[in-house]
Amino acid sequence: MDATQQHLLDLYRAAQHQDPAPPAPGTGERALAREVRTWWDFRAVVDRRAAERRARRRTLLAFLRPGARTAARTAAAPMTPAAPAAPAPRPQASQRTAAPLSTCSTPPMRRA
Repeated sequence: MDATQQHLLDLYRAAQHQDPAPPAPGTGERALAREVRTWWDFRAVVDRRAAERRARRRTLLAFLRPGARTAARTAAAPMTPAAPAAPAPRPQASQRTAAPLSTCSTPPMRRA
């Protein structure tokens, strides 16, 4: 049953029980997309603030612990997103090799 058929069934049931008609399918999709985008923006701000707070805490603890200063300086560097790694090049058809049949762990199937 697709969304249109379900909506028609819901309209029929609502009419039988004198309830208000349900909204049509897809009515709130734009609002939902806006809410999701706003939520992800909010999470990005909160996550950035949490990362900055952890970095400040690491720096303070490194200052208070004299033996861990050199390690904390490298760990307390500002957090910048790393550049995405480039995907490995795909092998050409001439470079591909098939595995030898002797390495298969299952015996070949026989047809009846």
